[in-house]
Amino acid sequence: MTASYDEELYSGNIFRAYFDGLKIGVLDIETTGLDPSRNKFILGGLLDMESRTLHQYFAETRGEEEEALRAFAARVAGLDMVITYNGRHFDMPFINRRMKNFAMGSCSPYDLDIYLILNGHSPIKKFLPNLKQKSVENYMGLWQTRTDEISGLESVELYNSYEKSGDENMARKILLHNSDDVIQLTRLLTVLNKADLHKAMFHLGFPAGPLIVEKIRIDSASMAVTGIQRKDPIDYTGFAFGGFASEIHMDKRTASFSMKFPLIRESGLTVVDLESAGLDTGQFEKYPSCGSGFLVVEDHGNRKYMEINHFIKAFITSFINNI
Repeated sequence: MTASYDEELYSGNIFRAYFDGLKIGVLDIETTGLDPSRNKFILGGLLDMESRTLHQYFAETRGEEEEALRAFAARVAGLDMVITYNGRHFDMPFINRRMKNFAMGSCSPYDLDIYLILNGHSPIKKFLPNLKQKSVENYMGLWQTRTDEISGLESVELYNSYEKSGDENMARKILLHNSDDVIQLTRLLTVLNKADLHKAMFHLGFPAGPLIVEKIRIDSASMAVTGIQRKDPIDYTGFAFGGFASEIHMDKRTASFSMKFPLIRESGLTVVDLESAGLDTGQFEKYPSCGSGFLVVEDHGNRKYMEINHFIKAFITSFINNI
């Protein structure tokens, strides 16, 4: 089932800085319960932001789960990134556990989880009773744009009744609930303007070409970055790149990677040598903390998340282009 989406898509400056040019989908699923080891995937909704098309894959009976899941997962796998609400803890683990049940492999686009961003990197939770999606919609003035009449729990109960009766009106209500969740989440992206997205990306990770940065650690002498190779994993080990004393490990079998860069600490500042890293310093000159080929990434204990993330993305791009 497909439908067109004609509303304006969110396109904030910081959002574009991290995700411009990526194939992105807004995702939500319906299941018969929370535990993927014994419950079923019954419906997946995905709004393709490039084609502005909402796709839904509905298992009309539990016996059709594999067919619906396979078609849904194939479309998700074609994306670079999904946008979810609590998807890192529920939607994506559930999808991958059910895929494993049918020996389908796994599905691993980068997941921009709006719930985790709001929970850890936005002040709005101070003004809300909870961070349920509908509560945030209400705060952002979006509650009145919902048209569905049921909750997630009621969707499960309705599906159980639909399987027995085949009542198409019940199916329409389930599909409407899912499509509204997806469309409302698409509208809800403006809430990112109320979050520290640079800090969130430092802690939650971000896509960088064919890699996904998952963890960044800074100690007294170095910056360490770890993550996964999402596309075409390779084996590589090196202890210098273009004369830059960096440790780089790429593991094809585990599709993982790690990088370690030297840092300079002096007078309360922590800096990285952009010229030694082989990077064009011009792209960093917009930052007041950049000068003479050096970039300040920490100032008396205060981390500069925007600069750190930019350096990592730029180095990974340079590495991938010149390997």
